[in-house]
Amino acid sequence: MNNRNSVRLSKLTIALVVALAAAPAFAQNTSSGLDGEIYNAGGQPVAGADVTIVHTPSGTISHVTTDAKGRYSATGLRVGGPYKVTITKDGQSETQDNVYLQLAEIKTVDVELGAASAENATNLSAVQVKGKRVAAVFNPDNKGLSTDISSREIEAMPTPGRSIQDVVRTDPRITISNRDRGEISANGQNSRYNNISIDSVGANDPFGLNANGLPILGTPISQDTIEAYHISTANYDVTNRRGVGADINAVTKSGTNDFHGSVYYAFQNTSSMVGKLPNGSGIDAKYGGFSSQNTGGFTLGGPIIKDKLFFFASYEKSVKKDTGAGFGPVDSDAGSTVNGLTQAEVDAITAAAIAKGFTPGDYSASGVNLVDKRTLVKLDWNISDYHRASFRYTRTQETQPVTQGTPTTLVLDSGWYLNNTDNKSYALNLYDDWSDNFSTEASVSYSSFSKMAGPLDGIPQPDVTVHPTKYNDPGVEFGTNYSYQANQLAVNTHKAFLAGTWKLGSHTLKGGMDFQSDSYYDLFLQDFYGSYTFDTLDLFNKGWYYQYYLKTPAAGYSLNDVAADFSVQQYGFFLQDSWQATRNLSLQFGVRVDTPYTNDKPIYNPCFAAPSGQTFSTSQCADIASSNPNAAIGGFGFSNSTTIDGNRVIQPRMSFNYQFDTERPTQLRGGLGLFITNPPSVWLANPYQNNGITVASYSIRGNDLPPNGTSIPDFSSDPFNQNTPVAGPATPGKSGAQMAVDTVDKDFKLPTVGKGTLAFDHELPWWNVVFSAEYERIKVKDGIYYQNLNIGTPTGVLPDGRLSFYKNPNGNPQGNTNRYNANPSFGTVTYLSNTDKGGSDTFTLSLKKPFSENWFGTVGYTWSRATEVNGGNSSVANSNYKYTAWVNPNQNQAVISQYSIPNRIIASLNWRHHFFGDYATSVGAFYDGHSGSPFSWVFGNDANGDSYATDLVYIPKPGDIEFAPGTTAQQQQQFFDFIKSDKYLNQHQGQIADTNGARASWLNQIDLSFQQEVPGFLKGNKGIVRLDIFNFTNLLNKHWGVEHRGNFSTAGGGRALADSAGVDPVTGKYIYNISGASYKDANGNYHPLDLPINEFNNPSQRWSLLLTLKYTF
Repeated sequence: MNNRNSVRLSKLTIALVVALAAAPAFAQNTSSGLDGEIYNAGGQPVAGADVTIVHTPSGTISHVTTDAKGRYSATGLRVGGPYKVTITKDGQSETQDNVYLQLAEIKTVDVELGAASAENATNLSAVQVKGKRVAAVFNPDNKGLSTDISSREIEAMPTPGRSIQDVVRTDPRITISNRDRGEISANGQNSRYNNISIDSVGANDPFGLNANGLPILGTPISQDTIEAYHISTANYDVTNRRGVGADINAVTKSGTNDFHGSVYYAFQNTSSMVGKLPNGSGIDAKYGGFSSQNTGGFTLGGPIIKDKLFFFASYEKSVKKDTGAGFGPVDSDAGSTVNGLTQAEVDAITAAAIAKGFTPGDYSASGVNLVDKRTLVKLDWNISDYHRASFRYTRTQETQPVTQGTPTTLVLDSGWYLNNTDNKSYALNLYDDWSDNFSTEASVSYSSFSKMAGPLDGIPQPDVTVHPTKYNDPGVEFGTNYSYQANQLAVNTHKAFLAGTWKLGSHTLKGGMDFQSDSYYDLFLQDFYGSYTFDTLDLFNKGWYYQYYLKTPAAGYSLNDVAADFSVQQYGFFLQDSWQATRNLSLQFGVRVDTPYTNDKPIYNPCFAAPSGQTFSTSQCADIASSNPNAAIGGFGFSNSTTIDGNRVIQPRMSFNYQFDTERPTQLRGGLGLFITNPPSVWLANPYQNNGITVASYSIRGNDLPPNGTSIPDFSSDPFNQNTPVAGPATPGKSGAQMAVDTVDKDFKLPTVGKGTLAFDHELPWWNVVFSAEYERIKVKDGIYYQNLNIGTPTGVLPDGRLSFYKNPNGNPQGNTNRYNANPSFGTVTYLSNTDKGGSDTFTLSLKKPFSENWFGTVGYTWSRATEVNGGNSSVANSNYKYTAWVNPNQNQAVISQYSIPNRIIASLNWRHHFFGDYATSVGAFYDGHSGSPFSWVFGNDANGDSYATDLVYIPKPGDIEFAPGTTAQQQQQFFDFIKSDKYLNQHQGQIADTNGARASWLNQIDLSFQQEVPGFLKGNKGIVRLDIFNFTNLLNKHWGVEHRGNFSTAGGGRALADSAGVDPVTGKYIYNISGASYKDANGNYHPLDLPINEFNNPSQRWSLLLTLKYTF
């Protein structure tokens, strides 16, 4: 006997059981299946037995017949159940009820038929199931790494956010790497690399703007509509198109022959249901992001034509009232405070802004509600016993006031903005059994996405930041945010999929194609109204700025010409053979080929393409003269109009599953393969917008000097009449108007990785608990690598060996000219190409107790190591480039990933009992403990003159550096005492800090749920009272369960140790300036600004309660 030990049951009983997890096997993962062998007592196959599978709630029927080898397979089945399975041969039959199927599961059921004699194997007298009642993880099709979650499990687990994040975190390899932003990271990979779909339709952010990878801040679909989730980090089936990150697939509920539904209402207020946290001043402050939130909705399903046509519909509306930023000056009771900024300074800056014609606003609640509306309509049609169709329509609308602020900048509400998002999709799925051996699955879908963004107060204004007393101290920002002065997006997507499956004995062949066409319109022009920085309030009153940015349509172009308007078509073809080589060994070999095509190219820039070192002049652009004889001239020698058109990626894949002949189920599984991702489309749009021809870019360093009307134009508060060195529309490259250019390498491949996995599963003797040990290796083949080609040649070398690009390499950065040898005709020139550096290793140990009537649970530990060259944490090319800390710019070096979580422990327990008749009491708990976020120790300013404040700091020993004048001996000693007290700094004295080398403290989080069913008004109806407690650890102690993380705009989350004040010309040592407010505590002692509490979008770092009332019928 093999490991599926024969257990003879009376009267042809088939022991089909509910599974916790199973392997992916379906095209778009919207259905499930059954397969197996029927053989006689002598082990010989039984041919011609009829297997009828009925989905009891809807009457949906599937017929299959065993082939000459006794094998059968039924695909395209509805997810869930219960199913009734009937086997018939020569007038005899037996039936098994209560069979449930998970999403993407092919449940293997091998049936041994007892007979009067081995010669008469066609007469059924007994049925014997090869296998005990074990989790479906022991399945020949389970070859990769995945987690399946049913609707019953979703209802039982704590879901305090009613979000996708609440569900996917139960996979031990997936971490919510940034709890406040909802970033979903698999194996330390970019959250934008995940593939999220609902009923085969993509639910990702279609353009790549949001850090959570979703189209809106909230969840894109109501959790009450979800039938099941399938979550995979290694899916070797060739129909899986996008597999660099996590593949998160959900399927929605369907109607049945009975009318059923629910009405629900969830509520939370911040006055009594959300905890307080100490702010920067030590005051226990309540959450200021909103005053209350509620979610109300309904679901309804039932028959249109019994056994034939069904509907399911839902509507949900969520409202967060009185949204606000929660930031305030240091002497306020705001939830987060700006260190070193007082209310008196805010009042003075506000008054000065009003005097100059601004409407700066304040930092109180916006008075605008965040509103989400989610609609779903689904139809299921049983065309016949062999053909089934499903149609789905969804719409998600969000009005999102986006409040702003950082630990170093108080943004008044004139700097907040409003997103209006509308996302609609239509999907048709067809499941067809053309014979016992051949079936197909097909789908077509269309989706449209639009987002309009602009100032929350509706008043266009320049973006202005004023530091009250001195350069680089905390400041106040007001006016229209520089990224939302011209911002409009529309995406339309068409998809098609067709796959055929052909059973040939022990082989199952699958082949087909998929197609995706995306058309984009993206108007995004930063600094369209102008953006200014003033170093003191006095200088603001005078109109003497430190820095001024402006971008306008170039001469001959309108604002509409600036928009990226293009489309991308992606064709995928795949072929696969799944071979049951022996009764124990299952093998799978396949290949898919993906090729992107574009319909247009970025506008060709002849000046950019001109040879380097040669001056140029055309009607579209020209050289800017420079007084620096060493400044670069000419172009860059290649075209800026290249795209990803035709850059094909071939992805071979293979996987296996071996079932051991042991007393208890035991298996070994694994695989190898290549996978690509859909990169955020905004990365591909950047070259269309920033071609250096349609936009004139100005970056003017005023250096706090009085404007002269030419090289330093006058300050203007009028957003539509900003001043330039020469009046009127400019030609890029002339009159101080630079060319900002984003380019993509002509051979750029979509991000591609190789994955390899090996896993071992064994059922333990107790409660069917399954032990698993799983290893996953990811090796980057084609990662993203951003460079700025216009840094210029170095001007010198700094004391720690890094290069300097300042005019005076040893001078104080303030007032110094950065990128001195850069080409003055061009501004930022980003270049996106590939790198083969980076990857991850992940090892997981877990115990899983399958779902049962009373309880289920899991516990797991994950160790991982992840590296990257560029984290890709932004939507703008220059931001992607600059939000990584480095020693020298443009380094192609794998560093610790900003999504890296080296150690993680999770545990869940869900218990259910009927204390009051048929009315269940349920308790759920989920624990997530993991390493804190990584961060880099950096200089607080631009130390090397490359124009980016992303420089890793040199960690000095006493005597290695000088201090700026005015630094007392006590402050100097406090500086070195702090280094000694910090584990990372102490261990790396005398070295340059590592990128993401330091780490925030360990984070513990426990979420709880309590649920009680109560009698309904009618027979069969029930009411449910539910309470979810988020971050219960924080309720026990206000310092527990709080995530600290560096500010996104500081070197991708860095922490500044000191400012550079240049190099001492006598000693040749760095001069460190620690006089700023960012380096002082409340008593004036040296202490670098702590990593702030990572709470901005939601009360994500404090305990909170969510009360839900639900009525089901």
